[in-house]
Amino acid sequence: MADLNPEAPRRILLLVTTGGFTHAAPVLEIGAVLAARGHDIQFATNAGQESWVAGYPFITTVHTVGPAAPEAEMEAHYDRMRVWRTSQGLGPVMQSKYLFDSFWPDAYRKLHELCADAATRPHFIVADFFAEHAARDMLHQFGVQLACVWPQMPYGMAPSSYHPGHPGFQLDMTLTSEHASLASRFRNELVLVRALPQLLPYIGWLKRMRRATGVNYSLPVQAKPDYLVLVNSFFGLEAPKDLPPLIAAVGPILGDTYPPLDDDLSKFLETHDKTIYISLGTHICLPADEVNKVIIGIVRALDAGHINGVIWAVPRRPRSNFDPTQTFPRADGSAVSVADLLGDKHPDFRFPVFAPQRAILAHPNTALFLTHGGGSSANEALFHGVRVMVIGYFFDQLCNSARLIQAGVGLSLDKGQLAADTIADIIGQICTDADGSFARNVRRMQRIASIASRRKHLAADLIEEVMADQELRFQDGVERNPMHLQTADMRMPLWKSRNWDMWLVTLTALAAGGLAGRWMTREGWQRLPVVLAYSVGIAKGYSHMAFAKGWK
Repeated sequence: MADLNPEAPRRILLLVTTGGFTHAAPVLEIGAVLAARGHDIQFATNAGQESWVAGYPFITTVHTVGPAAPEAEMEAHYDRMRVWRTSQGLGPVMQSKYLFDSFWPDAYRKLHELCADAATRPHFIVADFFAEHAARDMLHQFGVQLACVWPQMPYGMAPSSYHPGHPGFQLDMTLTSEHASLASRFRNELVLVRALPQLLPYIGWLKRMRRATGVNYSLPVQAKPDYLVLVNSFFGLEAPKDLPPLIAAVGPILGDTYPPLDDDLSKFLETHDKTIYISLGTHICLPADEVNKVIIGIVRALDAGHINGVIWAVPRRPRSNFDPTQTFPRADGSAVSVADLLGDKHPDFRFPVFAPQRAILAHPNTALFLTHGGGSSANEALFHGVRVMVIGYFFDQLCNSARLIQAGVGLSLDKGQLAADTIADIIGQICTDADGSFARNVRRMQRIASIASRRKHLAADLIEEVMADQELRFQDGVERNPMHLQTADMRMPLWKSRNWDMWLVTLTALAAGGLAGRWMTREGWQRLPVVLAYSVGIAKGYSHMAFAKGWK
């Protein structure tokens, strides 16, 4: 690799394929920091998603890497995941895994085209974790280093003996073994073993897809990666554990600015000092019966005085499950009409299609956030210091639900057991906060998140550091130095990195010493004079031979 001018800007490619804008936002924010340092930042994404860079004017070039996932398939994915439970195993999950990974060939071909030409080859790739394989292929084939951005600690990497199972796949969302039962720990560790009937066909399908694209090698699962892994979370939300140098928690990765409140929402929040904000993300589409349960629970919390205002962000697709003919009674004899709610005609409710989430969470009159617990929502709730009621649906949402409760900032609801009374009761518990623990923990976590949010600059530092190392540790295509942040055990045979040879020698010596001691105590002391005489005789013989040779 060429010895580049250390002051010259580098060409850095941001890569985001499937998953939605929430996957692009942290990658673009890291890109913003790198752009401010003078680097040339380019963006690669699927067709129809190019508009994501509208708020990021530093992007110099946008590359399209293939078609986006069909809307119908994505809706089927979210509907499937909405009802999935960890007890069902990985069967339904694997259908979505096939869907997301099927976009690898297009991303691979476009990246290969860019990297094969020295004029367009990036010096570094920052990829969302859904595009990790395509980026790793560029490292393997062209030596282009990468950073992969994960919303939580990546599964399969940095395993910890006191963290049972794998993130996103724990049956009971056990974060650590500290208070887990033996049975729970066994169940969590066996999740992937039970999933082998689904995993093995997937591995075969993946190999066939790669071979059909001309790639005849597999990318190994690495406990310690040979590339940078940036986690958009922080310890406090994540359960702490030891990390290798190439994995870093750099979240919450948040923008320095965000869309403001419009006039209507601003006035609404000013006149409702105990507002609950509800957002289940863009894709969670509650069925009509669950919509009604949530509305009834909210109305009962209003009647009890725990809250006095509701802002519920409902995108267009989920709105179809709101029945405008429904009405719900209030304690004062009045009624709440769903038609009035959807039309923003009720004085205590607002139902925007899009809500400026961070501006709402930042407002002092937002008392509670009912959330699905997605990575962005969890980070923003903690950063802005808002109590949460969490209904996790899948993957990081389920994990974040457990993490937020562990952090003491709210309570959770089981998505399969929604009930109006439970919703109202939990709202009451959180808002009443009898012992003040929610308020204290929210302040504690807000301070931690605020400090941790500076680490997007650390992410940029690590990218520049790894890039500098990659540029100069090769000479004429030959690796002259090992990767400076990779621990030596990843380049050593297992027996040597684990000191098994030392253990073997030590145990062998101890065993030999033990056997010799046993022989001495049982019979050796009786034969010791004979052994000594024999040894002396041998010594005399060697002495005479040496003397004779010396005399001659």
